[in-house]
Amino acid sequence: MFENRSHAGAALGMKLSTLLPAGEYTVLGLLRGGVPIAYEVATALGADLGPVAVRKLGVPSNPELAFGAIARYGSSSSHHINEAIYRRALQYFGKDELESLERGTGADLLALTDRFKDYCPDLSGRDLLLCDDGMATGATMKAALDIVQEFSPASVMLAVPVASPETVAELAPHVNGICELLTPDNFTAVGAFYEDFGQVSQDQVLELLRSKP
Repeated sequence: MFENRSHAGAALGMKLSTLLPAGEYTVLGLLRGGVPIAYEVATALGADLGPVAVRKLGVPSNPELAFGAIARYGSSSSHHINEAIYRRALQYFGKDELESLERGTGADLLALTDRFKDYCPDLSGRDLLLCDDGMATGATMKAALDIVQEFSPASVMLAVPVASPETVAELAPHVNGICELLTPDNFTAVGAFYEDFGQVSQDQVLELLRSKP
C-alpha cells in the first residue's frame, strides 16, 4: 500500500535513480493523477517535467471499465480502442451513445490540453519516461504512448507504482523498458493500492508544474 501519490512517486523515483544511467530525461505525467507521480520522479532524476492530456472512454454503465482512451499533446491527438470491450459496449449501448460519449470526452480533452499547453516540453530526440499512478487495462497509457511516439523521441520508458501483470506483458514489447514497484497477481484496481486516492485537481497539477525547478 502507498500512502498517496506523492509517496508512491517518491518510491518510484528512488528506484529509477538507481536503475537508469546518468543522462537528461523528460518525465511526462498523464493528466491528472499521473502528474504527482511524474513530479516526484522528475525531482529524483533532475529531469524536465510535462503533462500528457488523456481521457478514458468508459463504458456508460461502468465508467471505470475503459473501452478506449484518447490523448493529446500539443496539436496532436491519438485514439486507442479496446476492441473486445468496445464490441460488448456497442452491443448494449449502441453506436450513437458511444459516439456521443467520445465527442464529449474529446471536447473536455481539448480544453484540458489548452490549459496546460505552456508546460509541454519538446519531445523530439529525448529520452522519455511516461508516468501514471497505475495501469489496469492500460488504455490511457496506450493512448499516451501512441501520441508521444509521433514526436520521434530517442526512447520511451513507462514508470508506474502498480500495474496489472497482464498489461505489463502486453506493453513491454512496445517500449524501451517498464519500471514498476508492484505487479500483484491479485490486481483489482489501481486505487486499491493507495490509502489516499482522491482526485487530483487541475489547480494541484498547475502548482506542481510551476514549482518544478
